[in-house]
Amino acid sequence: MIGGIIVHGDGLGKTLGYPTANIDVEPSSVRFESGVYAARATLHGKIYDAALVIIQSPWKVEAHLLDYAGPDIYGQELRIEPIQRVSSLERYDDIDELKAKIGRDITLVRQVFEDVAIREDRDDHVL
Repeated sequence: MIGGIIVHGDGLGKTLGYPTANIDVEPSSVRFESGVYAARATLHGKIYDAALVIIQSPWKVEAHLLDYAGPDIYGQELRIEPIQRVSSLERYDDIDELKAKIGRDITLVRQVFEDVAIREDRDDHVL
């Protein structure tokens, strides 16, 4: 579990159509490698599916809450539970390539949660 207060970031995710919650968290408290993860985010007691990004250098932990349409959440506490790593981080000099990569990662994250829902709904109780 990763948790911390949501702080202002550089705003790039928002300009690309994927706003993120940047979490103020100490690097020593995170036991995950850099990458993009499907994760469950808890905000005000409500659970959201999320795309979690962990960047080692420069240090950054941010989450895009899928389908969140509420008010700004700066200064609020966010708790994140990574579920599955979906991709590695890649560097792009072209903003359109970066936006396409983020779109692909969001699709992968959504697929993880679709697969989880199918497993949870499955009836394995055969008599």
